[in-house]
Amino acid sequence: MQNNHSLKLLIRKITTFAISLAMLSLLFQVNSVLAHATLVKSDPPRRASLSSSPKQIQLWFNEKIEGSYASVTVLDSNKKSITENNPEVVLDDPKSVVLNIPQMEPGRYTVQYRVMSVDGHVIASSYDFSIKN
Repeated sequence: MQNNHSLKLLIRKITTFAISLAMLSLLFQVNSVLAHATLVKSDPPRRASLSSSPKQIQLWFNEKIEGSYASVTVLDSNKKSITENNPEVVLDDPKSVVLNIPQMEPGRYTVQYRVMSVDGHVIASSYDFSIKN
């Protein structure tokens, strides 16, 4: 009877330790993911419906980015690039890049971006906006 009780207590302690260890490892994984640059603001904003063509696309990130590795492309509704130039780093804001764009017709557009944060991690994503008639 005593051995059975001791065995149950040992199993309970091992289970508690394993769960604690798993939760601790998840906590460290979440912190490392949150350490990378993420888009915090854009102009034009995600899903915006504009009444006129913007002159530029500006992206702001939560941490400094390596501007020389930044890539921003604007695609039309046929997924054809309408931009040929590279984005420029905003001199007084190392967390931001700007891309000058040509006059655009009404329609739906996709902004694709790829940047490297100063910790060396690359992030890439996209968002859409539209210009009304």
